[in-house]
Amino acid sequence: MNIKFYIIYGFVSFFPLWIFRANLSILDIIILLFLFLFFPILIHIQLFKIFFKSKSKIIFFWLSLITFNSLDQNLGLWSPTKNGFLFINFNSPYVNTLLISILLIIGLNLILFYKKQDALKIIFSFILVIFVFNVFDTAKYYSNFPKVNLIEKKQEVKNDFNKKMVMIFDEMSGFNSIDTEVINGKITNQKIKEFFQNNNFDIYENAYALFRDTDQSLGSTLNFIRTKEEYINIDRKVEVHFLKKSNNYFITNNLEKNKFFDLSGHNNIIVNQSMYINYCNHSKVIVCNQFNPFDENLTFLEGFKNTKFTRYVSAYRNNGAIFSYYIWRVSSQFRLVDTLLDPDGEKASIKYIFNQIFENIRDNKDSSLFFSHIMVPHIPFAFNSKCEYDGDRSINYNRTSLDKKRIQHNLEKLCLTEYLDQFFNKLKKINEFENLEIIIFSDHDSRIVDDDDIKNSVMFLHKKKNSQISTINSDNLSINNIMYNLNFN
Repeated sequence: MNIKFYIIYGFVSFFPLWIFRANLSILDIIILLFLFLFFPILIHIQLFKIFFKSKSKIIFFWLSLITFNSLDQNLGLWSPTKNGFLFINFNSPYVNTLLISILLIIGLNLILFYKKQDALKIIFSFILVIFVFNVFDTAKYYSNFPKVNLIEKKQEVKNDFNKKMVMIFDEMSGFNSIDTEVINGKITNQKIKEFFQNNNFDIYENAYALFRDTDQSLGSTLNFIRTKEEYINIDRKVEVHFLKKSNNYFITNNLEKNKFFDLSGHNNIIVNQSMYINYCNHSKVIVCNQFNPFDENLTFLEGFKNTKFTRYVSAYRNNGAIFSYYIWRVSSQFRLVDTLLDPDGEKASIKYIFNQIFENIRDNKDSSLFFSHIMVPHIPFAFNSKCEYDGDRSINYNRTSLDKKRIQHNLEKLCLTEYLDQFFNKLKKINEFENLEIIIFSDHDSRIVDDDDIKNSVMFLHKKKNSQISTINSDNLSINNIMYNLNFN
């Protein structure tokens, strides 16, 4: 084979299709093409000029490396290997994928070394097919995010409807969780209670969740399932009900059934969601704001590294390549980048998200339900004592003791409350706060220790429309039963 074939082989192997999928500017695309295509191709050509005529074994090793790179970029090899593969499972996705990568590269090297040109033709045909398929595959493109404006589904409403806001804060432990037993636990409880009392919320201090995972917890709550037994008996052959895996790359699950949205008083629903559960397929949803890490309008908390390098690394990592995760992990460790991707980017954008909800309430006078599921205070940790963003707290999670994790989780809750206070004050200034019925709860506790024997204590808070008082309910009630009682009693 002549040198032109090897140049084409290198071009296909290096070509970074992912840079066209992340809403990047023309200048950003040019920079990334230079870094990930033109510069590597120059190295590729020089290596072949030096070693091709001598038929050095280095050529086979180099070809195996760039072949692996092509497979990784086009197939996104991180996802299927993060929990181990066959006999390889060291409880670390980084160790697992490193070992699997080494094995694949060695295997490719042996095939190329012993079969040479015959193997190279077959392998090139394979990666060329994958590359061409990937060119026409739009699954990971920015345009695949859920449509925001669904105004064609708008419904007519009566003038005297009740306006309601429901906010689900993911992984927020309650007043009686084990997280309150550390040094800042009591003061955290006190400050959070005082905040909601001052805003005339009824506080369910012994609320708990039936399930320790989001899909079961929210799927059952929003469909008014009141006990674990009732949920399990829906179909004992299936572990998760009401949710289905999404075919959209940017959505993990679709909520297929939602009796809460079905209620007659809920019309022209406006949703704010993460990528984990999609609530927007419901016929009553007219606005769907899914957190979009590549939205140019995003704003971030003080301390977040909102740089081009963060954007580049996040775009690469979004593609799911093993190498992209290693670049992100090393860059994060040396504090060169943060990540835009969910849930990290969502926490860094919490003020932006609250402002988005505020604008929706202000501008949509005929909507009766404003529903949000927000991945805060969900790990990774991020807030410092000033409630600024600090990426160090994320990357050091696995090296932190249980008590320090609980102390940090309590800080995350306090900071969320601070930003919630700012949001409430904005609603008060436009005279919308008093008129709203507000329900706030969490899907499960912090899961710092994910043990079924630990009480799954969660937040549940409720403000009636025009409420003038705050009460404390000390009954042991599940969020499922509270939601049922609020909507049917």
